[in-house]
Amino acid sequence: MKNNENNLPKKKTDLSTKHKKKRKLDAFCVSCIIIYIALGALFAAFLIFAKYIDKTQVSGVLLYLVNATESLSNTINNLKSLPLIIILIPLIGGPIEMYFFRRKENARDMAVIYTTVLTFFLILALFPQVLEGTMRYEIPKVLGLGISFKVDLMGFIMVMVSSILWVLVSMYAHDYMAVEKHRNRFFLLMTITYGGVLGTIMAGDLLTMFLFFEIMTFASYFLVAHNQSKESLLAGDSYIYMGVAGGLALLLGMILLYVNAGTVAFVPLAAKIATLGPVKYLMAGLFLVGFGIKAGMLPLHIWLPRAHPVAPTPASALLSGLMIKIGAFGILRVLTSFFMPAKGAYVSYDSPIWALSIELGATLIWIGIITMAVGVFMALQQSNMKKMLAYHSVSQMGYIIMGIGVAAYLGPKGAMGFSGAIYHMINHALFKALLFMVAGVIYLKTHELDMYKLGGLWRKFPFTALVCLIAALGITGMPLFNGFASKSLLHHAIVEAYEYGHPSFRYAEMMFTVISAGTVTSFIKLFGFVFLGKVPEKFKHVKGESIMMSLGMGGLALLITLIGFSPNFIMDQFIIPATQGFAYSTDFINKYLIGMNFFNSKDLLTMVYVYAIGVAIFYLGIKFHLFHLHLPRWMDGDFAMNKGIRKKTLAMSNTFLYGMENTIIKGDVVIYALVLLGIILYLIT
Repeated sequence: MKNNENNLPKKKTDLSTKHKKKRKLDAFCVSCIIIYIALGALFAAFLIFAKYIDKTQVSGVLLYLVNATESLSNTINNLKSLPLIIILIPLIGGPIEMYFFRRKENARDMAVIYTTVLTFFLILALFPQVLEGTMRYEIPKVLGLGISFKVDLMGFIMVMVSSILWVLVSMYAHDYMAVEKHRNRFFLLMTITYGGVLGTIMAGDLLTMFLFFEIMTFASYFLVAHNQSKESLLAGDSYIYMGVAGGLALLLGMILLYVNAGTVAFVPLAAKIATLGPVKYLMAGLFLVGFGIKAGMLPLHIWLPRAHPVAPTPASALLSGLMIKIGAFGILRVLTSFFMPAKGAYVSYDSPIWALSIELGATLIWIGIITMAVGVFMALQQSNMKKMLAYHSVSQMGYIIMGIGVAAYLGPKGAMGFSGAIYHMINHALFKALLFMVAGVIYLKTHELDMYKLGGLWRKFPFTALVCLIAALGITGMPLFNGFASKSLLHHAIVEAYEYGHPSFRYAEMMFTVISAGTVTSFIKLFGFVFLGKVPEKFKHVKGESIMMSLGMGGLALLITLIGFSPNFIMDQFIIPATQGFAYSTDFINKYLIGMNFFNSKDLLTMVYVYAIGVAIFYLGIKFHLFHLHLPRWMDGDFAMNKGIRKKTLAMSNTFLYGMENTIIKGDVVIYALVLLGIILYLIT
């Protein structure tokens, strides 16, 4: 024991020394910064020249640049296979990078960043085509049905967020992963996961989505289990068991859809599905379970609080910031394609075509509210920062699921719920990834995740404290930070659910307000215990913030504040046009969404109430020790998974395999006996 205690400070000192070297502005950091700024400037110039420059007013070199830019723009825009190229870049580039640069870490990490930046700019190049209408590309006869890709504004928003997040996390990962083992494997699987994410979002049919969804699931398993500790492997088991179950649910739902509708393409099928009878409920339930597992929807969330804390922080940032959104995106894609009428169909809300959408929507609203409540309650009971953030991922996904529920429940008047869900997907990706990055910095420097054992770290890590505060203000919905806009939309959506629908949703709106206050409480707790107060004696030696990690965190913090200061830009340029692509009432969109004033007195006053309730809960929680409740074991997701579901699943599979084995053995004996009898009869005759 004495030797262990003596070795621990030495280990920390070695790590601090290693990162002290990393803080120097080396060639890798300089090249990353130059590439990032240069490519950003080039693309900004590309947009300005292509859209705003009048060729009759320029001459000489400037005219040459304008013509070259226009030519490049037309070439890219005419490339119909661009979605496939974007997906293949990380899927093919990842193995190539690992093969050629496996012994050169800086070169490998630089290649990973090149790959993500290249996909980022090619994704931006999709925008002109998407504005003209949904972009489609198909490869026929592959796997019988062919595979197809579809990029509409809803999909473009998601791939755009994915690419931004992947670029910044890749920069962060360069320094963070320096102290981890198996780095080549990590970056390879991270790149393949990226390709799976892009393919899932840009899929034009369920078969294509299923294929890339499974690539994403299996590749990301290795990110969860990367450390190969007992906890990591158990968490990986939970993740892959649930992921495979979700995949099988999607596969069965896809088969039922094909048998009954004759297609798996994402095209409007509500009129046909409305006539199917009870099978339509089974189909909808399978899709909901399949995507709900990935989204962390209650009660299918049990993998999430275990997987996120044990994964390396870059993986946690991607899992929570992005990959769980893929589940919500899948639910939204299925609802808008199969259970809602086509845009312009002008189907009455009382029509049977809307019936399944309304029933699913009402169910999703309550599932979302319960997911929000359980997630925030469990988060308040945690001392481990990453586990607290994982439970908040569950809670924040509840907001998104509730918004999707309102979008389906209100039919033509569901545009507010749709817009709120999409906007919160964007915002949650930014502030939750940043919060996990902050936790990673703290752990890397202190080797401690228990909030109650930390304190005063703003003096050691001032920039980390600043970006943590920005992210905390974002997730709690503070005006002038990004979460305020999406939470305001979602609050308006749940109010509309009881104004236009059933009055019971009034109670859902009350729960929404209290849960939002619980989120405020949680982040007062996190920021207060980690960054305020006195620095514990054992952490007085820690110092230093690495450049690449700060660059990644700073980019996300900047986006959070920019969206917060100008929430209408994202709304007007992306979300409203995406909403107009579906069967939502144009009159409703024009009246309530276009030109929306986010900073109105009613919404601002609501946030005052939310913050006041949050502070009160924090005070009462500290005074009466409400953040250290001893919960029954059945409420523990880890216990439920490992002692319940996992044990029963293994027992059932063993019983099945034993039965199959005996059947095969008995069958072999019968076949052998018949063959032997035949030979004997042949010899006798």
